Amino acid sequence: MSRPAKRRHIFKRLNTHYRLVFIDDTSLQEVASFRLTMRKLYILFSSIFVFVIVVTVVILLLTPLKYYIPGYAGGSDRREVIQLKRTVDSLTDLTAAQEDFENNLRQVIAGDVKMKLDTTKLDMKRVNQEAMKNLVPMNEEIKKGALQPAKK
Repeated sequence: MSRPAKRRHIFKRLNTHYRLVFIDDTSLQEVASFRLTMRKLYILFSSIFVFVIVVTVVILLLTPLKYYIPGYAGGSDRREVIQLKRTVDSLTDLTAAQEDFENNLRQVIAGDVKMKLDTTKLDMKRVNQEAMKNLVPMNEEIKKGALQPAKK
C-alpha cells in the first residue's frame, strides 16, 4: 500500500461508526446506546486528560498544597533560610575560636606552651638613638620650620 492509500485507510477507520450499547443482565433491557467514531473517542479521552491536568495544576497552585512541592518556596522563606545559614556559620566560627582559646589556656596552665621564643639580642645603642629621634626633631625639620615663617 502506498502512503496516500494508508492515510486514506486511517482516516476511513477514524470516521467509521461504531455502536456502544449497555444492556442490563437481569432484564436484558438496553440501558444506554451510543453511536461513536474513533475520532470522537480520541477527542473525548484527550479532553478528559487535559481537564484532569488543568484541575490538578489549579488545585496545586491555588491551595496551600503548593508548599509541599519540593523546591517551591516563597521569597520570605528563602531569605529566612539564607539568614539562618549565616547565623549558623558565624556560630560555628565562634565555637571554633572558643575551642582554640580553651586549648591554648589549658596548654598555658599545664606549662606545655609550644611557641618560638624571641632570643635575639637588642642593640641598646640603636634603641636609644631611635628613641631620641622620636623626641627631638631632626636638624632639617628645624631649618624648614624656621624658614617658612620668614618666607611669608
